[in-house]
Amino acid sequence: MPDADLEVDEPETDFDLKDEYSATVNVFLHFMVLGVITLVTGRPFLFPSLGPSAYLMATGEQPRAEGGYHVIGGHAVAVVCGLIAYALVGNEVSAYVVFDRPNIAFSWELVYLMASATLAMMLTTTTMLLTKTNHAAACATTLIVALGLMGGLEDGAIIVVAVAILWYLHDRVISTLAEWFGFKPRDARE
Repeated sequence: MPDADLEVDEPETDFDLKDEYSATVNVFLHFMVLGVITLVTGRPFLFPSLGPSAYLMATGEQPRAEGGYHVIGGHAVAVVCGLIAYALVGNEVSAYVVFDRPNIAFSWELVYLMASATLAMMLTTTTMLLTKTNHAAACATTLIVALGLMGGLEDGAIIVVAVAILWYLHDRVISTLAEWFGFKPRDARE
């Protein structure tokens, strides 16, 4: 067989301190505000799936990921789908409790968690595609809810409010300041 020359796009190695600094300050501001809200309220306004959403917004990774419809809508869909899956098959099991027990392999609790997580991802994927609220970071949210790590209507509302605060802060305050001071990041994939 003849050797085929495959062209591989090499990523740019340009280091633009302005972009990296902008994204870092952006994420710092996001999490400081939500951290203060968490501190003052004693409620979980910081949770793992905020990280990917904040990263996407701070780095300009995907312009569509920045839109309120996608960010807030995607997480809202994820919360609802996670709550539905957990109510149907989660059997009030929490991954916190289950994985703290010895010898849990082949337990019914793991079956409930597996079923809840799988159903939540299926519902979230389908619903985000149907509603065009595609926001991949929200898939972490649906798993947080479906695995019983955060659940119930109050936690679901907190998740959506925290995401809305994150988006609003980014879109209306941080992005505006970044443009004024010339620190609007370019798409990290370019």
